[in-house]
Amino acid sequence: MSSIKGKIKTTLKQSQGKARDLARSATESVEGNLERLLNKRITLGVTGFSGSGKTTLITSLIHQLQHFSEAQLAAFPPAIQERLLGVQMSSLNGLPLFPYQQGIEALTKGGWPEATRQESGCVLEIKYLARPGLLKRRKPEIGRLLLELRDYPGEWLLDLPMLEMDYQTWSRQCFSLLDDGIRKSLASELIAKLHEIDPLQPIASATLQCIWQTYVTYLQQCQQAGFSMIQPGRWLHLTPEETEQTLPFIPLPALHSLSAEQIASAPDDALVKVCERHYQNYQKNSIKPFYRHTFQKVDRQLVLIDAVRTLSSGQPVFDDLRYALAQALQSFDYGHNGFLTRLISPKIDRVVFAATKIDQVLSDQHEAIRSLTANLVQDAKRRATFNAIDMRCEAVAAVRSSTCVEYQGRQALQGITNDGPGMLLHPEIPEKLPEPDDWEAMKSWKLRRLLPPQGMQLTAGGRLPHIRLDSILNDLLGDRF
Repeated sequence: MSSIKGKIKTTLKQSQGKARDLARSATESVEGNLERLLNKRITLGVTGFSGSGKTTLITSLIHQLQHFSEAQLAAFPPAIQERLLGVQMSSLNGLPLFPYQQGIEALTKGGWPEATRQESGCVLEIKYLARPGLLKRRKPEIGRLLLELRDYPGEWLLDLPMLEMDYQTWSRQCFSLLDDGIRKSLASELIAKLHEIDPLQPIASATLQCIWQTYVTYLQQCQQAGFSMIQPGRWLHLTPEETEQTLPFIPLPALHSLSAEQIASAPDDALVKVCERHYQNYQKNSIKPFYRHTFQKVDRQLVLIDAVRTLSSGQPVFDDLRYALAQALQSFDYGHNGFLTRLISPKIDRVVFAATKIDQVLSDQHEAIRSLTANLVQDAKRRATFNAIDMRCEAVAAVRSSTCVEYQGRQALQGITNDGPGMLLHPEIPEKLPEPDDWEAMKSWKLRRLLPPQGMQLTAGGRLPHIRLDSILNDLLGDRF
């Protein structure tokens, strides 16, 4: 009897806890919506493909704001006008707190923050002195802006274009990418296995699992080769538990030769039918929740592009990045946030495209990188201009890790690399999409990976050097102060 009473008490406590969590969540939702309506809360989306430096940039951005009195923020008026009063960080709607402290500790020790493996977030409460109106007050009013930041793996961004494709369309796209070049050589084993199976015939689960593992290995090799257009992106870093729970699907080469009637009349356990069901399940249970609960809530967007690394990787990787950006940016919802749309269906009303890790090229080449970035996102730029959206391009470094020196009669960059202190040399950077001569000039370019500066005392609030993060802050948030 006592054990039954104990179970009842435990169940009641759990129910009460869930009820408190629901009530707290509902209260936070109501408060957040009211703040959004009053222009006191804004959600900033910081996104970019894997390797673009997103986690490091968010870490640096938080540090610059929290330690604004020591930071170099000359292009951010609230800081230079000494109107910032303080910045505090808190958790966001039950998400794990963004690992800011771990990132700062990593940078202090001379390493980079770990790449994002799960979704996290935070709210920065920024207090500031508001500008006086036409009738100057005796005592300045204290303003308050709540800045939401959400961090998620860059691989998730790669999956957004799949929402607009059915399984057959996605499968045809995969094989169009495999047509020639580096991808075709990487996929030789996969292609051989795919041509051995009949999509209209039943397939054993173990056989499908084996081919799927070959496909996942191919995706990982594509990422290692520098490619961006990789789908599904979430499969790049599956844990053993996630691997067991994944419903596998693979692209099939023969679909283009099959009629709709042939596919429809195939048995339910035919390979094409199984893959189609699993593909739809992935859309429903992985991509749509992320788009609805995270991506679609963004008011303003910062898109990070590792243009320098992509340029140094050669034309196939560069062209692949252009294609991936064009696909992913179609998911962005541009428009003005009026009084009600801020609450019901927020739209992106300001976007900044930023070329990252700009400290890997000389300062007189920064403008060329910025111009090249604008060319990379031409389609998004046209749609933003059509909707009268404020769109800008910038070149930044979340952590400045190099200095300019004289080397063998020319300007060069010096920094700490994986091999110790060293020089970084690079060819002339094209201002527009590279021509054949440009690719020939960049053929021998070997980009060296920089490490953060040594000796930074960031855990004690020390200065974190950067390039143009203050311009980014002003572009995205300046009007709210």
